[in-house]
Amino acid sequence: MKRNIYLSVLAAALMIAVAGCAINHKAQLEALAKCDYTIQSLDDVRIAGRSIESFQTLEGISMASLPSIALALLQQDLPLEAKINLNIANPTSTRTSINEFKYIIEIEGTPLFEGAVQQNIHLSTNESVVVPLTFRANIFGVGKEKGFDKLLSDIFTRKSEAFLALKIKPSVRIGNKNYYYPGYITVDKDFGKGIARELEKRM
Repeated sequence: MKRNIYLSVLAAALMIAVAGCAINHKAQLEALAKCDYTIQSLDDVRIAGRSIESFQTLEGISMASLPSIALALLQQDLPLEAKINLNIANPTSTRTSINEFKYIIEIEGTPLFEGAVQQNIHLSTNESVVVPLTFRANIFGVGKEKGFDKLLSDIFTRKSEAFLALKIKPSVRIGNKNYYYPGYITVDKDFGKGIARELEKRM
């Protein structure tokens, strides 16, 4: 009899603990969505291994830059790379923690690069932190599909909307397991505009 009572109490305690973990897990994931995610700046933007500002002058595209583009096209390897400085801020009244997060770079809605950051971030109310994200992706396939003239024009002049997008999937760690936010959070649906702004500032 006593054994049955003990087992019943133990089972009830386990159910309460599991329910508590589920509530805590849900609350922490909801807190991730309330953080502010913004791109603070773009650094070291390169195409085909060359700094992006070396491709343009006040008169337009630099002729000296064309051989590197031609060689990249011949090798079917046209890399676009950059460092994205992601600012994460906590505007809520509760402390928020991020264990690690995945991120995706999209080009006109098509996934171009996937990466992950393994960094423990703890933010109290109104605290923020800048996390550097790097990517390097071969955009030859995109250029072949959409046309290389249009692709390069979109990069340098920013005539197309929603050209480059950044999305992240943050997680919290509870116990020995990471729980990821359901779906990806769009940080900037057109951060390609930042490339044009960087060019304007440096010309």
